[in-house]
Amino acid sequence: MDRDDGGWYFAYGSNMSARQMAARCPGATAAGPARLDGHRLAFDLPSRYWGGWVADVVPEAGSVVWGVLWRLRPEHWAALDDYEDVDEQRYRRLTLDVTTADGRPVRAQLYRVVRPRGEGRPSAAYLRTILEGAREHGLPAPYVAWLGTLAVEEVTP
Repeated sequence: MDRDDGGWYFAYGSNMSARQMAARCPGATAAGPARLDGHRLAFDLPSRYWGGWVADVVPEAGSVVWGVLWRLRPEHWAALDDYEDVDEQRYRRLTLDVTTADGRPVRAQLYRVVRPRGEGRPSAAYLRTILEGAREHGLPAPYVAWLGTLAVEEVTP
């Protein structure tokens, strides 16, 4: 890692979307799919922006969460911390081991919900953004298909 490099970020929710990451972290570079073993995808925090509930990863033996590995610049972390409401303790950043699609282990930072509120469903718009990122970065077809089966919460404008 270069001295000026911000390191690896593992995105498993809407930040898999290249469009969203370009707006939030201009210059971030997608390195491709990666998986987080021993966790499952959960929607356990009501969203302030999307409606419905937003994504989290929860430890669960035998489960896998696929996502996108991004190479960030140091200044990107402040922007992501702001979007993920770290100061308000909605999410916290931590470092875990993920595995690239070709089997290479990588230490990456990711965001986890601080205080899960039960489990809900994502809004249709949020799930569409997750699916957009999953498809554009070539996540495994069975995982993308599973994402497409998730029930959504009807959100009233």
